[in-house]
Amino acid sequence: MISMSIGALAQHLTQAQLHGPDGTIVRGLTHDSRMVKPGDLFVCLEGVNHDGHRFLSDAFHAGAAGAVVRRGALEKLGVSLPEEISWIEVEDTRRELPRIASTLYGNPSQSMLMVGVTGTNGKTTTTLMTAAILRAAGRRVGTIGTLGAELDGVSLPSEHTTPEADQLQSLLAEMLQRGADAVVMEVSSHALAQFRTDDIAFNAGIFTNITQDHLDFHQTMKAYFEAKARLFTDYPVLYKRDDKKEFIAVINVGQWEGREMVTLARGDVITYTPETSDPAVLRPEEIELAPGSTRFQAVYDSGVKQFRIPIALPVGGAFQVGNALAAIAACLRLGVPPETVQKGLSEMYPVPGRFETVSSDGEGYSVIVDYAHTPDGLENLLHSAQTLHPRRIICLFGCGGNRDKTKRPMMGRLAGTIADIAVVTSDNPRFEDPLMIINEVLAGMDSEIDPSITAEIIVEPDRRKAIFKAVALAQEGDIVLLAGKGHEDYQIIGDTQFPLDDRLIAREAIAERKALN
Repeated sequence: MISMSIGALAQHLTQAQLHGPDGTIVRGLTHDSRMVKPGDLFVCLEGVNHDGHRFLSDAFHAGAAGAVVRRGALEKLGVSLPEEISWIEVEDTRRELPRIASTLYGNPSQSMLMVGVTGTNGKTTTTLMTAAILRAAGRRVGTIGTLGAELDGVSLPSEHTTPEADQLQSLLAEMLQRGADAVVMEVSSHALAQFRTDDIAFNAGIFTNITQDHLDFHQTMKAYFEAKARLFTDYPVLYKRDDKKEFIAVINVGQWEGREMVTLARGDVITYTPETSDPAVLRPEEIELAPGSTRFQAVYDSGVKQFRIPIALPVGGAFQVGNALAAIAACLRLGVPPETVQKGLSEMYPVPGRFETVSSDGEGYSVIVDYAHTPDGLENLLHSAQTLHPRRIICLFGCGGNRDKTKRPMMGRLAGTIADIAVVTSDNPRFEDPLMIINEVLAGMDSEIDPSITAEIIVEPDRRKAIFKAVALAQEGDIVLLAGKGHEDYQIIGDTQFPLDDRLIAREAIAERKALN
């Protein structure tokens, strides 16, 4: 349980000025005024839509023991606090929140093996693969990411791919208290840009790739890359391990951004590539693909040591080779023996919504659900389907609202040039008009402008109806790809989540089709 005087806490912060009594005891921490409990320290964060300083009175009415504010913010708002209230002024509350949280929760990352995974695509699967290997090595492993937080099959409360710093440090402390000795977590670019993962002492960082996404937030690919690079440049220097272990940087050099990352990364760098011909310490050979499985030889060659590990994954998709190599590279550097790596990957559970097969009940066609929601993700999914040599590829996809608009025609062109039939539908429209989003996708699918667009194009804004149409079109030997939603069991319209699960709808469509035949 947290218990620290606000005066002692202030000594850990940068250029902090304490006002009011220094002996006030802090017993909790939050940045959300709606979540304040008696004894909590309320940290005022400033965002695009909300300013936490405006909710100070709400926090104190709820029993907050004290607050942390940005220097000058209260004067700007014309707010003054009574002398008996304890509060701390700092230059940047967002940058100080991780330090506050790690201090209050006892720096839990220092007591566990920590692996962070960043990249546009592959974070979730790479995280779960790494965790599976570490479990095979006898570790008790917690995971944090897009699918939530989990320890030993028990879900723990978590928000976002990477939670805000106060929630994240609390989660790490809870995992440690429950007996975890390792945590593998997704580290999103938003989290790195907003300092959510600062003050975590990572043993290893994995860079899977970077392709266009989140430009609504980062604005430029340069800023997007620089955010991800912080894990490999800043963290090994600023947040060193108490045990003096060197930071391990695992980097995909199959693209130029990865090769650039190698030149920037600090610590012990190990490279991998999903391509059989690219030079790297770890690469694949003899790849064998099936809808629900992947086999290959992981070839390790450091110039000093050479060996091979036969890998059998219970998951499909050509892109899984790269994810597995990332996990293998990290775990080998962390001291896991090759035979344990092999065992862990062979025993891992399939990842929900990642090249997940939905049985067609013996009808002779395949249905695959995947989270692909970026141009690169969709291209990888389509190419993975091609490697299975289907009669035709029927690809259903949409684009999310209130997100990077520039990727919409790009995704349309990919589906139009690679798939045989492209079904354009709605994803999570949020506050945008679904038909406007679809029209922006269709702008990249005009065969009169681009002769390489050869797919038959079907538009159905209602995602449920679109899935039924896609399944109804399937013939023996076809593959139906349902892209974009993956594990999600909802659709966001406005700010409301409505129940919608591609996998369940696909099963309904398959059953209805079979009953009619």
